[in-house]
Amino acid sequence: MTTPLPVALVTPLTGPDAAVGLAALRGMTLWARDERLPPPWDEIGVTAYDAYPDPVRAMRAAVAAEPAAIFGPVGARAALAALGATNRLVINAGAPSTRFVRQAFPHIVNMAAPASTWPRGVLAAIRSVDRQARRVALLASGEMAVELTSVCRAAARAQGYEVASNTFAPGRGGAAARPLAPADVLIVHGSAEDELEIANILLRRSWRAAAFSTAVSAEATATLGALREGLLAPASWAPDNAAETGTGPTARQFSVDFTALHGVPPTTTAAWAYVSGLILGRCIRHSGGIGDASILAAARGLDTTTLLGRFRLDQATGLQVGHQVPIVQWQSGASWTVWPRDAARAPFHHPRWNAPPPGGLAGAHNGPDAVTRNPADRRAPAAAPDDRSAGAPPAGTGPEPTLPLPSQGGASPRPFGLGRPRPGLGTSGLGTGGLGGRGFGPRRPS
Repeated sequence: MTTPLPVALVTPLTGPDAAVGLAALRGMTLWARDERLPPPWDEIGVTAYDAYPDPVRAMRAAVAAEPAAIFGPVGARAALAALGATNRLVINAGAPSTRFVRQAFPHIVNMAAPASTWPRGVLAAIRSVDRQARRVALLASGEMAVELTSVCRAAARAQGYEVASNTFAPGRGGAAARPLAPADVLIVHGSAEDELEIANILLRRSWRAAAFSTAVSAEATATLGALREGLLAPASWAPDNAAETGTGPTARQFSVDFTALHGVPPTTTAAWAYVSGLILGRCIRHSGGIGDASILAAARGLDTTTLLGRFRLDQATGLQVGHQVPIVQWQSGASWTVWPRDAARAPFHHPRWNAPPPGGLAGAHNGPDAVTRNPADRRAPAAAPDDRSAGAPPAGTGPEPTLPLPSQGGASPRPFGLGRPRPGLGTSGLGTGGLGGRGFGPRRPS
């Protein structure tokens, strides 16, 4: 006779985000198969509740079933409604936002770093090699614009930058870009279509660094040609990463197991759903019970690593501070993780015109702070036929500082996105809607 542990997943199963909800359910299904809980539980039963079109009704239905744990919906808007409808503990894997602070939502376990925090990594990477950069130009649009602007201003202030921010209505990216005043750093957060238009206007200027929220996609950014080189972007995870973890399998093993079970590769949403289950299992083993208070206390004291990085909650705010949004840089026609430093797969090249051009590392700086490596070791794709020089850097810029890689035991660096990410591999940027956004160019179904 079995003793199942019932858990509820509130996620869209119909409507425009049904593919995202299905990915979350697939991730939870694999976790339920793999998890080993202490007695008396010998299996896990996952029940999904459709959050479309009414996330509040779905959450109430889940609560009424009295599961041992509840996993929350995807998207900040749906999560705000659903999480406000219950006092039960909810594990929030699909709405990474600074709105879900402990003071307002004391019953929430935040799995991922808020999506709006990605500019922190960009500014930190730049400051690590450039003490002179001061002025930041920020263009933001979409439902995350206000939150991202606030986070960016706070991070900039802490690191000695000055920010000139501008918000614009969707579809008005070009109009917002043309009159933008010069600055050292350009940060853009908007829809893929707006960002592509802005990139074609502003990347012809001599920014020391430029970052776009949806620029991790190789295929979609190919139209930028050489303007893409040196560009920074937030990413999500590396499905082929074989780094050991403190909790659960490596990303590579998870990807293999997920594909074997479901016949499709895992998306970012699926990975976060799976990791959410891992954290629940770890908390149950630590506390020995399934009460909301016991699980919440265990989560607040937990410091571990998973296939998606570190897990640690801020004791004051309850926000996720262990996990950091990875930052990639376009070098030699491929996107490479360059920040945080301990997760870097390639050196961070700065200013951006120092990034290796398509086809090689001819422009790389080989000074005392750089790591010299054979271009063949990087396994970057060949240059696109239409790649052209974006022009020489401004005169008088001096030497080009480069962030060195941390020691990796002599292992060859590996690209983050492999230049042409396949659909569903989780290498998408953040866009306007948080995790799993699209790259530049027209949107396609998930």
